[in-house]
Amino acid sequence: MRYFDEYCEVHLDPSTAPYTWVFKSDEKISIRFGIHLFKNPDYGQIVYELNDGQGYSDSDRITAQAESVIENGFQMFSAILPPMSSGGGYRYSLGYVDTFGNEHTSTRSHFLLVCDEAPRSMAEIPSVFLGYVDNQPLYGLKPKVAMTSSPDDWEARLFYSIMIDRFARSADSNYTGLSAVKYDPTSPYTSHGGTIRGVIEQITYLKSLGIRAIILSPVYVNAADGYHGYHPIHLLMVDPRLGTLMCLRELVKTAHEADIAVILDVVNNHIADSINWQEYGGPPGGEFKYVQGDGSAVMPFPIEARNTLLFHGPEYTDMVNQRLFGFLEDWRTETSYVRELLIQHLKYWIAETDIDGFRYDSARHVGLDFWEPCVEEISRYAAYLGKKQFLQIAEHAGSTHEEVIAYNGAKFSNLIDYPTYYAVKRSLADGNWLGGLADYFCGFLEPSHPYYAGWRNNIMFLDNQDTSRIFHHFLSCLGNQDEARVRLYFALACLILGPQIPSIYQGTEQEFSGALGIHQHQDTGECIGHDCYVREDMFDNPACVWEFGPINRKIFEPYNKNHPSFLLIRQLAEIRFQNRLIHSGNRTLLCSRNNGLWCVLIHGAEDEQPLFVAMNLGSTPVVEEALKIPNWYGKFCGVDMLIATSGGVFHLVEGGMRIKLPPFTFVLGRLLQVTIKAQE
Repeated sequence: MRYFDEYCEVHLDPSTAPYTWVFKSDEKISIRFGIHLFKNPDYGQIVYELNDGQGYSDSDRITAQAESVIENGFQMFSAILPPMSSGGGYRYSLGYVDTFGNEHTSTRSHFLLVCDEAPRSMAEIPSVFLGYVDNQPLYGLKPKVAMTSSPDDWEARLFYSIMIDRFARSADSNYTGLSAVKYDPTSPYTSHGGTIRGVIEQITYLKSLGIRAIILSPVYVNAADGYHGYHPIHLLMVDPRLGTLMCLRELVKTAHEADIAVILDVVNNHIADSINWQEYGGPPGGEFKYVQGDGSAVMPFPIEARNTLLFHGPEYTDMVNQRLFGFLEDWRTETSYVRELLIQHLKYWIAETDIDGFRYDSARHVGLDFWEPCVEEISRYAAYLGKKQFLQIAEHAGSTHEEVIAYNGAKFSNLIDYPTYYAVKRSLADGNWLGGLADYFCGFLEPSHPYYAGWRNNIMFLDNQDTSRIFHHFLSCLGNQDEARVRLYFALACLILGPQIPSIYQGTEQEFSGALGIHQHQDTGECIGHDCYVREDMFDNPACVWEFGPINRKIFEPYNKNHPSFLLIRQLAEIRFQNRLIHSGNRTLLCSRNNGLWCVLIHGAEDEQPLFVAMNLGSTPVVEEALKIPNWYGKFCGVDMLIATSGGVFHLVEGGMRIKLPPFTFVLGRLLQVTIKAQE
């Protein structure tokens, strides 16, 4: 029994709410509670809001029947909520009418979800013997949907990172009332209403941009503060505020039809803040906050997770075993039970959705003793399903290559290359010399120690949901939007045509310019860090403000496909996809002048026409007469210009290449070789 104010609540009975907070549509949702006799209750009430996930919402109250039971001075009542189809939910509060006819309603509320498609236990996921893969027995789920083979041209594709809640609202549905996550479009720390359906409706936008792989933020049911998806409380269910499992399947299918692969972000390191450890007032070994009476907490799903022994307490302070950010419950991934549970949950999402890869969040906070068997098992399972190029991307945010390479034993197919990102970002300084970007483009930032899958298979980025926007850096240095844009275009060319797999973050194409920040609270002097300015809404939401200013400061209309930045990215993406040399050719620096002129030849086999790149890294215009290309690369009769940012140009003349480059310009063309027959 849980006591608060004049109410008490039966909260440890698995057959009643709120101990069970996910129900099947054919189950009765029973609620039992008590009102103190001192309050003279005449009869009980349940006040609820209903949302069926199809856009229908309602609110009502039902009478709770008095029971012949009085416990500790409380008159007990019980009620059964009206039935609802799968995909809906309630938020309810306890109440009563006293003998004087006055109505009373508790300020506390609980959410309940109705979902037939989500398992509540790992036991509900049928794992069967599938056969032998790599001479080892394989167990797992039979797929629930048709499987498509993974792309075999990942290195040619432009990736795009999506935070679902902030990417696109759906035109025909309202899921905002469904979830523990608070919906408040005025607050930067709550849900703003983006949905999976919204992503589906923007697939044509993404295709127009040249995107051929999307990385979706986690779809798990999240705790109240988890609008972003990284505070899971149910590992086997799509958060209803985002959509349904059927909707996620539709997204994958629609994306595949547009030749866009789908990578799902998953969390193997932690669940949401759920346990009171002894250090914070809990018993030895800790206890779930819900059990201790925290009205805002829930018991996690699957039910196999409801054991505090499966998590590390606050006494662990090392990088791998500590509670992330000091409050997220860290799985004991060193144990075989936890390993099997988490690997099984990964197989579930593949079999149910036909996704093409995983992005493993917080990879460096999980030990190799988990990653080595996990990556191997998922590779074997995906191969069995016909996905032999299934991606397993590790988000290891180490600042040096040595830190990240230490995880080579896990054999990830790709890593998000934070060390290279940091090297480029440090090199930008005041934005008046872009040598670090040129170094990256030429491949000079490749470390001497090899990555397991090769440095070129790493995912390179210039901004993401955890970093300041690259456009912000140039704007803050220069204070002029046009000058910042010129440098942005140079950076995007180096990224998308660079040697690694490129990834951009939603909003880059719309010139979003948010930044991480630290502000000093006026009253306390406390320094406050925030990331809300890098998680802007793609859709129009001028209501969202923050203590230090508004969030949405858009340059273009939402999803504008006609402005130059969007068109540049589309052009760069197409060049990468259509030219094998971009991702597989050799890059030779032909010249690097002090005035900022760098010329690079991208070349491969003799029968492949090489690509010629001229860059101006500095602020001085460059006019180079007759740059000579060594004749061992062949003889050339012309240039097919592919792209030029900010007005740059070059063309063949007698004796070499004539180049004209305004400041911070990137130009690329295909050199047309003189054939042997033509020479004769």
